Amino acid sequence: MNPFLLVVPVSLLMIAVELFVAHRRGVQVYRLKDSITSLNIGATSQFVITLGAFISVSMYTLILEKFGAFVWDTANPLTWVLALVLYDFFYYWVHRTGHEVNFFWASHVIHHSSEEFNLSTALRQSATGFYFKWVFYIPLALLGFPLKVFLAVGFIDLVYQIWVHTRLVGRLGFLEWFLVTPSNHRVHHGQNDYCLDKNYGGIFSVWDRMFGTYADERASEPVVYGVRKPLHSWNPIWGNVNHYVLIWQAVRSTPGWRNKLMCVFAGPSWQPAGATPLPEFVPAQFERFDTPAPPWMLWVGLISCALGLLVLCYYLAVQKNLGTGPSLAIAAGALLFYFVVGLLWQSPRIQKAAHV
Repeated sequence: MNPFLLVVPVSLLMIAVELFVAHRRGVQVYRLKDSITSLNIGATSQFVITLGAFISVSMYTLILEKFGAFVWDTANPLTWVLALVLYDFFYYWVHRTGHEVNFFWASHVIHHSSEEFNLSTALRQSATGFYFKWVFYIPLALLGFPLKVFLAVGFIDLVYQIWVHTRLVGRLGFLEWFLVTPSNHRVHHGQNDYCLDKNYGGIFSVWDRMFGTYADERASEPVVYGVRKPLHSWNPIWGNVNHYVLIWQAVRSTPGWRNKLMCVFAGPSWQPAGATPLPEFVPAQFERFDTPAPPWMLWVGLISCALGLLVLCYYLAVQKNLGTGPSLAIAAGALLFYFVVGLLWQSPRIQKAAHV
């Protein structure tokens, strides 16, 4: 059984619990359009990644069979522990590269595009990162870790990161020193100056402490979530390609081949000499993105989200038995569905109807 079939209902249950606890505490941590968009983005990524994972699995298997140096005893718990620690170490560099190289940031930025921070944000995953992430895990194949170990520890690393996307859990004392927690992961999702390019670990925060990228949450300056170049869209498909379009526009408008390459491979905030400086970020002045929608459109959003998740569960259950053609057809249909729903959210006619 595809393990992500369990992730969907468990994540929805966790979201329900977080909503309940937030309500009991009298705090608001969810906005409907934002949360539906996060769920739609998560579903979109699964439709694509289920196909794109073929690249990662194929390359890992090929390298393992030709160059794997050692044979590991999968009955020995130490094999799994070592594999998990090493996977998380390489994940740190995947994640850091995804923030510090603009072309890779184009893939990862969608995860940070929510201006809220809750368990639905954890599901806002990229549909395009599969093309480069597998390269960082080549050392695991060279060391000979079996494919099933690689896939299992990768799944564990991913699932662990769901629960740290919450505002309802405070600091966790000594655990902050070596584990990724809700507190230090809130920093990672902030656009405050002290939050930028910090706290890349998946399970362990020790890598950030080792390589100088750790920052503690500050009670004196609450985290403002989101990115400096906001998405301003509820469309999951546009969210996945938006930054690639921005890079292309920058390359076309920037003179000189060196500068054009820098637009692609420098950091996301890089600007050519003489460019107008980016405006200073003032947390108190930040306004979250929102659009008006009539009540019936909110129901359309909820129902379409539920239908999309049901189709996703079906797809995950039967995808192994489908041929390439049917798999592509279902995935393409799902992407079109989410694109249309995203367009509806921001239709001028619907926004006008919300004011009537």
